[in-house]
Amino acid sequence: MRLSIERLIFIRRPVVEFLECAKSLGFEGVEFAEFELQRLAKEGSFDHSRLFQAVKSQGLTVSGIYWSADFHKSEERSNILSQASKLAETYRRIGCENVVIGPPRGGLSAGLTQDQVLQLLDQLVKTLAEALKVFIDNGIKPSLHNHYDTLVETQTELEYVLSRIEPELLGFCPDTAHLALAGMDPAKVIERYLDRITYAHLKDLKPVPKSVGRVEKWYELTTELGSGIIDFPRIISLLKSSGRVEWLVVEQDFSEKDPVDSARESRDYITSLIKSV
Repeated sequence: MRLSIERLIFIRRPVVEFLECAKSLGFEGVEFAEFELQRLAKEGSFDHSRLFQAVKSQGLTVSGIYWSADFHKSEERSNILSQASKLAETYRRIGCENVVIGPPRGGLSAGLTQDQVLQLLDQLVKTLAEALKVFIDNGIKPSLHNHYDTLVETQTELEYVLSRIEPELLGFCPDTAHLALAGMDPAKVIERYLDRITYAHLKDLKPVPKSVGRVEKWYELTTELGSGIIDFPRIISLLKSSGRVEWLVVEQDFSEKDPVDSARESRDYITSLIKSV
């Protein structure tokens, strides 16, 4: 298993500084979100090719790119498939072998019932299945990412999508904190879908008061690995046992610490844990 770090906690730092920090901290890979890459391209800072060269110059790999779209809107189907085709060719060219599929925002957090969400997921599955084939044909592995406040938040929603798309087309990229936020046991979910996991987001979470109900500013509860409630010893043991996991991605949305200190703390914890379990 190789260790990568997601860009989010460094989002206010220049890209080059982020890459230098990732390298100095001993990470082998970095992950970006496509929405940021599109913004950087518009600003003239980086396009995909220049970003790849900057990553490569640090001896790093683009472990994966997070891509989300309105897969549940039938009127967007043509645009989404066109975008998937362009992105797949681009990712192949820059040597990115993983695309992390982010669900559209909404769902229960937008006041929909579970039945209404599942109806939207019907269209999502149809569009997504076609888009996935384009990535697979270009040697890119897609993995579904569960996410709080989206159409794939609950166990029911996650199962609905994964059961309707072949494992050969769609893997599962578990986000440990988002599983916990949705009331699931991250380790149990990972064990259930272990044969579909080659790429995983490791994110820790502070305790969530049971009286809160839906958590509005959930990102403020994310914390350094090993300092929250997630059972990482069990999770890492499971992921190691499968022999299928290629990348573990350290991710954190918010910290009161300097991002370099946060990343170092998480790296120290997870590297020690990988060796010990």
